[in-house]
Amino acid sequence: MIAVALAEIRIHWARFLAVGLGIALAAGFVASTLIISSSLQTSLKESVGHTFSESDLVIVPAQDVFVNGQEVSPLAKPLERVDSVSGAAVNARTTTTGRGQSFSESTFALSPVPADTSLDTFSITEGTRPDSISDLVLDEATATDLGVGIGDEIRFSVAAVSVGSDEDSMPVYRGPSQSNTTFTVVGLASMGSGPATAGMHRGMTTSASYQEYFAQQGDVIAIQIALDAGADPAAVLPRLQATIDDSALQGSLEAMTVSDAVDVKAERLSGGNEVITWLLLAFAGISVIVAILVVSNTFSVIVAGRRRELALLRCLGASRLQLYGSVVTEGTFVGLLGSIVGVAVGAGVSFCLAAGAKQIWPNEFDYLSLSVPPSALLIGIAVGVLLTVLATIRPARSAIAVTPLEALQPFDEALSPSGQSRLRHIVGWSSIGLGIVLLLASIYLVEQAQAWILGGALGGALLVFGIVLCSVMIIPPIVAAIGDLAFSPFGIPGRLATLNTLRNRRRTAATATALIIGVTLVATILVGGMSTKATMGFGLNQRYPIDIAVPLETTVDRDEADAVRDIAGVEAVVVAHRAQVIGDHGDSPPELYVIDPESAQTVISEGAEAPVAGKVLVPKDFAPDSIRIKGLTEATVPVEKAGDSSLVYFTTPDVGNDLGVSATSTSVLVRVDPNASVSDIFRIQQDVAEALDVTTDEVAGSAVARGQYSEFIDVLLVAAVALLFVAVLIALLGVSNTVSLSVIERRRENSLLRALGLSISQLRSLLALEATLISSVAALIGLLLGGALGIVGTHLITHDYSNRLIVDWSLASTLGILLVAILAGLLSALAPARRAARLSPVEGLKQEN
Repeated sequence: MIAVALAEIRIHWARFLAVGLGIALAAGFVASTLIISSSLQTSLKESVGHTFSESDLVIVPAQDVFVNGQEVSPLAKPLERVDSVSGAAVNARTTTTGRGQSFSESTFALSPVPADTSLDTFSITEGTRPDSISDLVLDEATATDLGVGIGDEIRFSVAAVSVGSDEDSMPVYRGPSQSNTTFTVVGLASMGSGPATAGMHRGMTTSASYQEYFAQQGDVIAIQIALDAGADPAAVLPRLQATIDDSALQGSLEAMTVSDAVDVKAERLSGGNEVITWLLLAFAGISVIVAILVVSNTFSVIVAGRRRELALLRCLGASRLQLYGSVVTEGTFVGLLGSIVGVAVGAGVSFCLAAGAKQIWPNEFDYLSLSVPPSALLIGIAVGVLLTVLATIRPARSAIAVTPLEALQPFDEALSPSGQSRLRHIVGWSSIGLGIVLLLASIYLVEQAQAWILGGALGGALLVFGIVLCSVMIIPPIVAAIGDLAFSPFGIPGRLATLNTLRNRRRTAATATALIIGVTLVATILVGGMSTKATMGFGLNQRYPIDIAVPLETTVDRDEADAVRDIAGVEAVVVAHRAQVIGDHGDSPPELYVIDPESAQTVISEGAEAPVAGKVLVPKDFAPDSIRIKGLTEATVPVEKAGDSSLVYFTTPDVGNDLGVSATSTSVLVRVDPNASVSDIFRIQQDVAEALDVTTDEVAGSAVARGQYSEFIDVLLVAAVALLFVAVLIALLGVSNTVSLSVIERRRENSLLRALGLSISQLRSLLALEATLISSVAALIGLLLGGALGIVGTHLITHDYSNRLIVDWSLASTLGILLVAILAGLLSALAPARRAARLSPVEGLKQEN
């Protein structure tokens, strides 16, 4: 029977081509995910290994422990006094903002150079190592990117110490959060690259300079230890640990060998990679599930078309087990071949992705190198073969049900029993009911417990699962209704197309179900993501009704205010004074702006309340009737409860005058064009920072926050839809399979229709309308189901962030998905229609299936 199975594949290879392609897509997705994950992990280890390449031993912070350079600095000398230790260098890093003459602003990752040159992991290519406290060495790529050379100056933002008093009776003048220090570039170096500094410019200063300006803000990566020549690292290791345990950092640092340190640091840094890997595998799993549905449906059609052939084999002595093995062998062989092709293509795609990432984002992925472990290839092949075997179980069971007598009987597929299990329907409808109950319960109970978010996710999964199980009862009636309504104007081809899709309800349901799963997930992500952006944006405007706020510790002259006002996209600019709110107000104490009501109306968000004279404007859920505030003096002021502004309070100048608010404690409040795009918001942020001579980190507000999370959500949406495209493509291949095999199966019927007067164009229209009906109905069901789940998901995620749910269901996206489904249905019918049109009625009538 193996020979029979291989002969069947060889003779009817076209029937199995699309099946193999679907398997190849699923297996290739799995393999490429594992290859990318392995490449990230290997590249990470290589990067960490380069950092410790000149060390003999390494001291790293313990798990989940963060220490800064100022805490570790006192330990350096005791470590150097340990027997056989020749040097100890603190490897630390801080992120800060720098400005130069050739560039406006950039983010830098700064580190100290080791005092012991033997621990250098960089090489000076031009100039010298830093020597004085104001010296700076830049990475070559950084210098080229910024257009900076030897002798140029860069001004960095460093943390400033606030000035205050311990006496409550004394006024408190809160100093600026940032100050500036200028460094001179004295050298350029080749510093390598790594994921921790991806996308940032790199520089190095002296240890003294780093301790002076940056150590308090940065984290210690490790302490690198150099040993005397001939020293035994194993003997020195316990002495280093003993020195650490005798210090104030006992339990915070661990001494270990270089290889152990590389493994530990790589494991800790790979947490984000593991999340990405599991997300990719989740999408790959969706593609595998869709592929199983498509392959199972296709093999069912193939077995149905060979029913007489299988019955004749039974007449010739083949047993049920042999028929079962023949079908499974066909599936295994096709799965193996498709998996091998898919894994090979997946490896190629992985290589292209890695090369493309390094080409498009050289700073972020310069450290990345491709690693293709054999396990990734074997797992990809195993998944492809396994999914094919699983998908052929039901067709193989139908094959062994064939009796020898059926070889002598005509077979009408429309009269064949459905074979649907009553238990399947009971489980399906129960799953749908339980899913709906969980979704409704989560909507009403999520405010009481966050765990109901998981309940909602489970409810959505049960709802989709139930629809899949009951697809034969749900999808065909919808297909019939839409076909009668939409395809009647197409005449005979339209009516025949609707009837043909209903001849085998199980096949139509299985074909549509695969596409429904993909479209549902796409719609859920699109509607949920866009609605989440809109709802969170509304909630942010409620809580912080200022688009951009820049706190300053100086007065603002008219020229500076006009410079901000002249920025494209800025609608209004107001200078307000600041006071301090006294008392416990949670983790995010509100800002208090002193501003007159008329000016406030020009900069606060639409719908926000204006301040009331003699009172402090607080949100409507504020419990007390008064509030304690502080300027140069303190006072208790009555409150006006209105609106939802919980992150910023307002009061009027008369209250500010009574407090004696400092003239230099100011904030520039900016209102941005509500139609500004995300890129416009970031440009405005940059321009405002330049106009007021501050860093972009100090330019905050609801517009900036909206831009940041909108950009993040947009990236997630693009990535998720791109990954789900594989599942949708496999499902569309299923539609093409169904139409192609229907042409083979209905060869005599189509020829009879031709003989009765059906034209070639009508026959082509008939097949195109069949494919279009299935794909468009599946897309419509997926859009409605996915949109509803996306709305529910948005409510569950944002229920405590906004008191209003804003649904952003894009009509353009909906129509776009429907149009793609219709076009895909038409395209999937091109090849089958061409094959059917080439067959003459005479030839078709004399051929058996």
